[in-house]
Amino acid sequence: MPKLLTSSDTALKSSGATTSRFLISFETQTTRTLTSFLRTTTPHRLHSTGTAPSSVSADELSHFSALASSWWDPMGPSRVLHLMNPLRHEFIASCLAEGPPMHDQQQQPGQLQGQEQANLHYLDVGCGGGIFAESLARTIPSKENKTVTPTRTASITALDPSSTLIQIAREHARIDPTVDTHLRTGWFSYQNRTLEDLIESSSDSSEKKQFDIVTLFEVLEHIDPSTSSPLAFLTNCLRLVKPGGWLVGSTIARSFPSFLVNQVIAEAPWPIGVVPRGTHEWSKFVNPDEVKAWVQEGLMRGRDGTAEKAGSEALQGSMWKCEGVMYFPGLGWEIVKGSEDWGNYFWAVRKGV
Repeated sequence: MPKLLTSSDTALKSSGATTSRFLISFETQTTRTLTSFLRTTTPHRLHSTGTAPSSVSADELSHFSALASSWWDPMGPSRVLHLMNPLRHEFIASCLAEGPPMHDQQQQPGQLQGQEQANLHYLDVGCGGGIFAESLARTIPSKENKTVTPTRTASITALDPSSTLIQIAREHARIDPTVDTHLRTGWFSYQNRTLEDLIESSSDSSEKKQFDIVTLFEVLEHIDPSTSSPLAFLTNCLRLVKPGGWLVGSTIARSFPSFLVNQVIAEAPWPIGVVPRGTHEWSKFVNPDEVKAWVQEGLMRGRDGTAEKAGSEALQGSMWKCEGVMYFPGLGWEIVKGSEDWGNYFWAVRKGV
């Protein structure tokens, strides 16, 4: 299978392997402690202090909050997310290799020709218990380790509407001294709020808050259609992306193979199933062509700031990227080009400069 990266391949695989070893080590040591801790926490709630309609489904919130005690168990209900995590880093790195952020086009003071810097600011929407967010935070350079990984992370802000999941994410992050330092210094933060809350607070602020990379992994198929829509949600996400930055996500195509694999088999009773029943709703799955149409519409709406379409000039300089991923027992998740319509896939759009 052809690789998207060349010179970064070795470093990328090394980074992914290192992240996996860290995760397994911390997960094994702390699952029982965190499970006991969560039994004493207060019930989950939807944290929203703003007036904007929320895209969060109460049923979905309840379902995933109930999984909090096993979120960091690498063999538990979130096992497929743990296994997919290194591939998330790899896909982001491939996006950056194909379309570097706008400020990369100018050489920074003291920067050598061709030298990459950890200067990208991330927003992770729907972070859950922090599987991706924490692994990304671990790549932020520190005094002890100044290595720049292919994701080139300088900071990460992670959002989730479940107070229970945010609590377990914070508790788990504090176990790693390096990640805990990033939490205390502000380079890494968890916020119990919705995307709409962040948008509203940003609009009230004199300073417009935007990020180089906005991620939403396994989020799009869980939006509440009674209060929002994928188009409205993606439009809000794109408003938080800097010009030249990327909106990166993963979801599941609405096809017969995905119904068979993700609904029937994946949610079957143990030992066949790998996720709890009720995790997925096939009618909410979204096809790649739908996501592409929505992000193009979102870019145009974001350009004029209204619900009306701007001209096609809003799409100038934008890039679309989509790749299918498949799970192979014993091997894990692999990118399989051309399989986007079968089931799980990564997608990304680069905002024009």
